[in-house]
Amino acid sequence: MLTADDIRAWYQDNPLALGTVDTICPLEESDSDKWETVSNVSYLLNEAANPLSQHASIPVAGREGYQTVMGGMAEFGAGREMDSRDLEKFEKLKMKLAKTPNAANAQALIDYYGADLRYVRTAMQAERMYLTYALLSSACNIGFVASNSPYMQGITAMQYPVAAYQKDVVSTEWSNSGALILDDIQSAIDLFTSKGKMLTKIKINSTWFNYVRKNTQIQKYCATMVQNLFTTQAPPTVEAINTMMADYFGQDIQFEVIKESITRVSGDGTKVTANPFANGVAVFTAATQVGRFVWNPLYILDPAKEVYESFFTVGNYMKTDPSYNKIYAKGKGFPVIDTYDSNFYLKIDAVAW
Repeated sequence: MLTADDIRAWYQDNPLALGTVDTICPLEESDSDKWETVSNVSYLLNEAANPLSQHASIPVAGREGYQTVMGGMAEFGAGREMDSRDLEKFEKLKMKLAKTPNAANAQALIDYYGADLRYVRTAMQAERMYLTYALLSSACNIGFVASNSPYMQGITAMQYPVAAYQKDVVSTEWSNSGALILDDIQSAIDLFTSKGKMLTKIKINSTWFNYVRKNTQIQKYCATMVQNLFTTQAPPTVEAINTMMADYFGQDIQFEVIKESITRVSGDGTKVTANPFANGVAVFTAATQVGRFVWNPLYILDPAKEVYESFFTVGNYMKTDPSYNKIYAKGKGFPVIDTYDSNFYLKIDAVAW
């Protein structure tokens, strides 16, 4: 069936476009199957240097409240099968190409197995997005059970030591058009300013950002003079809202909207499609990037049939009696939220953590 060269060629010709997750938690290869947080960036507000007496040593400031968090990686995978009828069609496409070697027949053959290669890559990328966004939007406290991890091994729960002041809840849910969203944002900024920290990004899923767009207070401050005169206010775009907030708060503060939709299969076969970033949650961060998706390469048993693609391995398995073929992907990794102690986790559905 497919060789490693076939698989590699298809992925090279069909590169995966970068998405939001690649800026929030970019990939990082590790030589270990363990991971740990790093605090190599300070998100404190400008803090002046200390005066020194002659011959004194330079004082070293620690990162207040920071603890290193470490853990193991999750193993997960996906596969797509071909039975005897699928294999028969595959052989006919190869025979047709051999008989008439033109571009159309070549493309038909490539598309036939390419659909499976696209499927397993999409499945692995979707699981990466789910793990990243689910962990971040749960205030870095998430459990893995049969309902949300039927095919993962090696991990049961993850909880970061997030401080109590970093988690709060609004008094009026943002789905209420009368909610004072700008006031809630100001409260978050004021709180972190008092802690000597800064917030510049607000991560939220697309469903709840639509409530922000339809909010009365948001629309009022986004409205132009003409719109106010003729009362023709349409829900503003994310660009318009971010521009307005820069003026309103006198500093750079922007919404970053998570629009992904992922279908996951539970242990009993039930499929659920949803945004991996939780409903009713806004996560305030100092920058777009909050961490890394750390992965560890799996050992390739047969270089003729397996090859690396991104953070996972893709391979082809076949047996002749009965006729059966499977294209599969498998990987090992986990998201690491390095900025957990600098984030603010706000429940915007008025339901406490």
